[in-house]
Amino acid sequence: MSENPRGDGESTGEPGAEMRLDSLASAAGVATTTIRLYQQRGLLPGPRLEGRTGWYGPVHLARLRLIARLQQQGFSLAGIGTLLESWEEGRDLADLVGMEAQLDALLHRRVEVVLEPAELAERFPPGAVTPDMVQRALALGLVEPTDDGRLRFPDARFLEVGSDLTTMGVPSATVLGEWEHLVQHTDDIAERFVAVFEDHLLPEDWRDDLDSAGAAHLAGVLAKLVDHAGRVVLAALDASVTRVAGERLGELVDDVAPRES
Repeated sequence: MSENPRGDGESTGEPGAEMRLDSLASAAGVATTTIRLYQQRGLLPGPRLEGRTGWYGPVHLARLRLIARLQQQGFSLAGIGTLLESWEEGRDLADLVGMEAQLDALLHRRVEVVLEPAELAERFPPGAVTPDMVQRALALGLVEPTDDGRLRFPDARFLEVGSDLTTMGVPSATVLGEWEHLVQHTDDIAERFVAVFEDHLLPEDWRDDLDSAGAAHLAGVLAKLVDHAGRVVLAALDASVTRVAGERLGELVDDVAPRES
């Protein structure tokens, strides 16, 4: 790993920068005790030691995010350990780091944000963020509590859109209700696209002879499919909104169209 560019124990946030344990825990949204537990169980490599100070880098952060995703998908720590061992078998560290980077790019394209409760309230109109609304958002997985009392949003896009909609006048309860309804449909769409990948693009014997080059190729194919899925879903939504809005708000659409031409 690279040397800490500042030498004061704090990460610069730049790619390759190293950080101490507390900074790593904050970046990953986990407790320092959780990191130590993962190290004890062999799930996370140890830090680079400089005297009595341990330095952690992007490899550790990528591994923590990967563990978190696998836990969300129902894997136990023992199961994650077995999975990581199977990846590491026959591969050197560079191959494993590359694999984790590809998975992180593919499965973790969301940008998370961590806020103090007061900071969250400041992003919404007065009264929009209530304890009931926060509890509902927690239940939907849109926000997660951190060990230090802050709130972590796994995807900043929901926070931004939710803030804009409530500022426009849409009740926060309606925003959450529409999200809950939308997820039911997007899960179905995701299932269909994953089935397309499994049925038509994933070789039947892919587990038998999967090396780092083969894994990189499959990750690239899946990433391309995900990109196409996003584009076609957006195009379909645009067409549907145009059709439905035209049918139900035709008079308004006809009145606005000449002004924009």
